Amino acid sequence: MSESLRAVFRDQHGRTYSCPVVKSDGAWAMVTSDGPQPITHEFQDDIGGLLTFVEYRAEPDARLHLEPKQPGQSSLAQLQTAAAKVEAQARANRQHERRQVLIENQPDPRKVSAAMRVNAEYAALKRPRGKGAAFVIGGEE
Repeated sequence: MSESLRAVFRDQHGRTYSCPVVKSDGAWAMVTSDGPQPITHEFQDDIGGLLTFVEYRAEPDARLHLEPKQPGQSSLAQLQTAAAKVEAQARANRQHERRQVLIENQPDPRKVSAAMRVNAEYAALKRPRGKGAAFVIGGEE
């Protein structure tokens, strides 16, 4: 997948804003609602006010990129194959990240056993003592 660039700006409150960057008339420019504008250190935005340039950020292109069409393959089949590859890669990435989080967040066995012991003590305190009283409903008079 290819990447696209974004110009990142920050306002006086620390909030960040970004916009796409394109090559316009041989020079790099940021895309605004008024069209391409030169990238400067400071930019006056209608909503954000005075913004200060922070950095360029590369973002992956989320569009599907298809291989050249194989003979006898329909466009739909080609698109489905490409989408399946992207989904399989995303699933593998999620599973890898999940495994990493589980490995990093293993519970401490001593803390678990201590918490279970405290819970058992509280449960023992709440249990009623004795056999209790039984009520017979609908008995003979």
